[in-house]
Amino acid sequence: MAGKTIVKTETSERRQALVVAGMHRSGTSAMARLLSLSGAALPERVMDPGPDNPLGYWEPWEMVALDDEILAAIDSRWDDVFALKGNQRALASRTAFLGKAQDFLTHNFGSRDLPVMKDPRSSVLTGFWREALDQSGLDPTYVIMVRHPLEVADSLLVRNGFPREKSLLLWASYMLAVERDTRGASRLFVSYSDMLGDWRGVLDRVEKTLGRPLPRRTPAAGVEIERFLSKSHRHHEAGGEAFDALGADWAGVRAVYDWMSGAARGAESDEKALDKVERELTGVERVFGPVLAEAMLNELGQRKSLAQATEALEAVTFHREALLVEVDAAKAQFSQFHAEADGKAQELQAEILGAKDLIAELRAELETAQGAYELEQASHQATRHLLQGEIAKIDILSQQLTEVRNQFRQTDTASRDDRIARREAEAEAASQAAKVEILTQQLAAAMAWEPVALNAQATAAVLDEHIKNLTLDREALLASTSWQLTRPLRAVMRRIRR
Repeated sequence: MAGKTIVKTETSERRQALVVAGMHRSGTSAMARLLSLSGAALPERVMDPGPDNPLGYWEPWEMVALDDEILAAIDSRWDDVFALKGNQRALASRTAFLGKAQDFLTHNFGSRDLPVMKDPRSSVLTGFWREALDQSGLDPTYVIMVRHPLEVADSLLVRNGFPREKSLLLWASYMLAVERDTRGASRLFVSYSDMLGDWRGVLDRVEKTLGRPLPRRTPAAGVEIERFLSKSHRHHEAGGEAFDALGADWAGVRAVYDWMSGAARGAESDEKALDKVERELTGVERVFGPVLAEAMLNELGQRKSLAQATEALEAVTFHREALLVEVDAAKAQFSQFHAEADGKAQELQAEILGAKDLIAELRAELETAQGAYELEQASHQATRHLLQGEIAKIDILSQQLTEVRNQFRQTDTASRDDRIARREAEAEAASQAAKVEILTQQLAAAMAWEPVALNAQATAAVLDEHIKNLTLDREALLASTSWQLTRPLRAVMRRIRR
């Protein structure tokens, strides 16, 4: 039976791989991380966590991009509710994509043991990826996640805004496709609740299906898994009775869920019930597929138009941002120029003030120098006047000297006689004075003698008379013409001596 867990027991040189499959929002990310913490090898390049999956997607972005490219090539996409035929159509176009798939496996896993790969889109492209894995020497074991379709619908409503009807059909298409295309392969079905509530039991089942232990079933790994898994992974919860409120129109979805739930519990079920639901969906596709395809094409056209408008907007925004960058750069340059100009202006202002101070100092020095010059000029002028006065005096003296010289020449002869007479008179006067002195002394001595006193008095009277005569002779000499003529000459001689 297809619902039975298939256990690989043979040993082969080919490597084993774990492929996590199932519908979006069914716990595939958490399962991929659970397996990697237990020793399976994650891809080298995985997508970053997002708002709808903050703990990480743990799926390679290259695989996601390739799956989207394949789906677009067969006029489908990840939210196509009639994706059941996707695998068949992808296999028809596999030659265009198998090389890319093998490159992805080589670049992300190389020769590492037990790689784990996960992208919910691959659930509707299982046949294509089975062939890619086979050609790369990898034998896949599929871990198919089963979550209540109403929980998935509620999660997609929050994340994508999908109506519940679309999400339920999408869930059924994914689960029918992955179950059908993994028949005969090593696989196990795991319920979302079991993964959260009994992850150790789930890993035991994985090891049993692989036929080997996982590389890292250690206490330390258990601690990390406990920290990673929690009931916080479950944001939406629904029970089997929730289908009762939907009516009989959803019997096919409930049949698929009942079969998947039983397979997750290890029950053996007949795939005919699933084949019946697939035929029903195929019939619905024949009736409503063209309408949906037209709607999808219109939406695609609108998305392209939106993408073009977004691209144009992004271009405008980029151009605007570039202009803003240029404006900011210009502003910064202007600010820098303004700052430099202000600095230069301040420097110039300081230089101007310094120049003004220097000019003021030079002016003060000039005024001081001019005052000193004027004083010096006044001093020179006074000196000049004084010198001119002295020169005038010298001129007068020169004239007087000339006159005296002329007079002297005229009276030279008389002067010589007068000088001789004057010298003789002076000598005579000096002699007479000496005599008077002697006589005075003699008179004094004589007065000591009374008898001699009278005689001395007579003698003194004679001498006085003689002195008067000598004085008269002197005055006559001084009043003489020769003495008067030589007076200027004597004055010049006195000045020269000074």
